[in-house]
Amino acid sequence: MTLLSIAADILWIVALSIMASASLTAWRRMDADTKVPMQGDPRKALRLKRDLALGLPMALAFLFGAALLWGHRSVTEITYDVIFFGLRATLAAVIAIMHLQWLRGALAALEAEGALKS
Repeated sequence: MTLLSIAADILWIVALSIMASASLTAWRRMDADTKVPMQGDPRKALRLKRDLALGLPMALAFLFGAALLWGHRSVTEITYDVIFFGLRATLAAVIAIMHLQWLRGALAALEAEGALKS
């Protein structure tokens, strides 16, 4: 375990905590039976129940981060260590931003439908 690996772990933890915080805030604004749009046009989008819709992206991000962690921990050369750090640091930020963008769009669609609490 190197310093770069630990730093990348910290960045993933921060990204997942941002995603969890935003999901919890959105979860509190929805009723239990709310169907959340998962993509694009809310009229044609796949819709999942609130608990699954808000938990699934975080679970997938965690599994993706764990796979990258396994790859990072298996390298021994410093050049690969630096490459994996850059990859993990960048993807942590990108995935968190993608999650926030999706959540903003889903909340806007639900707000337009009147499906959110004040």
